[in-house]
Amino acid sequence: MPSTIEQMPVAWRQLRIPGPPPALELSTRERTASDPMERFERRTIQRIGIACEAPDDAPTEQVALIDKASPHALFDLMVTDLSAASRDKPSGPTPDGVSAPTGRLIWQTAANFHRFVNDADVQHRFGLAGGAMNLALNCDPFTRDRESVQALKQFHIHLIYWRSSELSQLQRSDVLGDETDPYRSRQCLDPLSFIWPRLLQDCLPESDLAALGARLLEPDSGAVCAGRRPLGALLQLADWDQLRAPAFERLVRSAHIRIDRFSRDLLRCLTGTEHPPAEWQRHRLLPLEAIAGNLAASALSAENQAVMLKLAAALRDIPQPVLERLRHGPRYRRVHCMSLNQPCYSLSMSALPGAEEHADWLDHRAPRLNLQLKLFSGIGGAGLISLPGIPSVRVVRGRGCFSPADWRQRTEFQRAFAAYNSTALMQPNGIGARLEVGPVGRLTDLQAGWVR
Repeated sequence: MPSTIEQMPVAWRQLRIPGPPPALELSTRERTASDPMERFERRTIQRIGIACEAPDDAPTEQVALIDKASPHALFDLMVTDLSAASRDKPSGPTPDGVSAPTGRLIWQTAANFHRFVNDADVQHRFGLAGGAMNLALNCDPFTRDRESVQALKQFHIHLIYWRSSELSQLQRSDVLGDETDPYRSRQCLDPLSFIWPRLLQDCLPESDLAALGARLLEPDSGAVCAGRRPLGALLQLADWDQLRAPAFERLVRSAHIRIDRFSRDLLRCLTGTEHPPAEWQRHRLLPLEAIAGNLAASALSAENQAVMLKLAAALRDIPQPVLERLRHGPRYRRVHCMSLNQPCYSLSMSALPGAEEHADWLDHRAPRLNLQLKLFSGIGGAGLISLPGIPSVRVVRGRGCFSPADWRQRTEFQRAFAAYNSTALMQPNGIGARLEVGPVGRLTDLQAGWVR
């Protein structure tokens, strides 16, 4: 097996996923509306109300199952917070920007998706054998001046299942040393890819993780480069049912708060300020000597201080005239040169239902949270994944269109999951609020969209 980064297996062109039928193309209003209910109305499969105030109160918050406008797989959908529209008050795109009951409902829906795709009857009905599941959350609240890891500034999670027929495209992979496109390389292999797992050891104390039922796995760059381990930092959980517990929502919320604080501290070490820059600007770096002094005074370990100093020496300021040219130039140059504003990270959990031969890679009975901090890469946790033997796989979307027959099967899968999830949510749960589970919609006319 390869053990150097040049020989790391990558698949950045192979996994090609078609787009929806032309009739489902987004309208201008759907692309630009500030109200999420307007943006998602035609694609809303189901709404679930959450009565957070008192048991007999009307719902004050809403979560929705959404049919993706640009699928990552034939079988995927999104669960998102609609509370900004339902309570006339903004909700944030971060785990601490939504209420605890809303967060618990979203994570329980994700847990139910894992149970759903592992159900033997569901696997048989939809031909799921040999596939792979991914749950992905992206957090990028402050980047608004370039194509970002979370263009939708709203808390949401991707629920994705790739069939074996889709994954068969990965029978051929490349190696990093043969990659000649620097723009694609930076987007698919962020400068923080191998730095972040070490930094996380200074960011998330073991005592905090243990109290919430998780532990941080020791980084192993060699195993990643050899294709035996996913990219990113890994938090080990006890089992998949842990996603259903209130402690899991607290874990994700706590991790975000610590990553946010950690990111601000590092930004201050490098630039002298912890606040995000204005649009189409980036803070100027401090002199390297000043950065070294700031890092020495930080809570970072000596090893991580040296790593961050090496990274700082490789970064460059962007003069204002260059920023102006990038603003009006091609997208590929803009995302190559302009960093994302911190905190910016993806969180994902994968499973290979029934694939016991991959237990060393990712035990389906004990999930791992994969955390990846982003500095330049605008590809989120749904579009840049790790699979056994190939730690970096890019999902190339919109390559042609799914057939009408495929789209009918997709709709049946989404409706079946929505019904399954509805039944599961009505059982005793730890959400801590009364739910009003709305009807599951039908998609009979593509122009009209989902009708509930």
